[in-house]
Amino acid sequence: MVGYALGMSAAEALSDKPAFQGPAQSPTDQATQKVADRLYELCKAGKYVEAMQELYADDARQIEAMSMPDCPRVVEGKAALLEAGKKFAETMEIHDQSCGKPIVNGDQFVCAMSIDCTAKAGPMAGHRMQMNETCLYTVKNGKISEAKFFYPSGM
Repeated sequence: MVGYALGMSAAEALSDKPAFQGPAQSPTDQATQKVADRLYELCKAGKYVEAMQELYADDARQIEAMSMPDCPRVVEGKAALLEAGKKFAETMEIHDQSCGKPIVNGDQFVCAMSIDCTAKAGPMAGHRMQMNETCLYTVKNGKISEAKFFYPSGM
């Protein structure tokens, strides 16, 4: 009856059946989970550049939901991604950021990210923004090969 007190139905509390457990992760899921967990760890600590350096493939690409001033919709290659990340860090004052736990499906995973920042330069200079996005990552050969970001186009 302990289960019943913890919110289980009477039938569940009295059942001899164990609680549902999903199947074990496949080798692909496990490899993806390892990359996802490391990305989560680094991003949660605000180490976005380190995450790209360590986890992105040399030919990785990033796809934004839309183009923005000085930010193309698609950026290809780790070097170009690192340069874009550097530019973002230089032009934004970060007040707060968060990264949700990743959810893996095969060679892909998703996680939610948010950032509270104020633009230091450009057409949005001085404006504080709260940006929330869902990120979809594809992993190949133990590295992130593609990152897609989903957010409302009006942010």
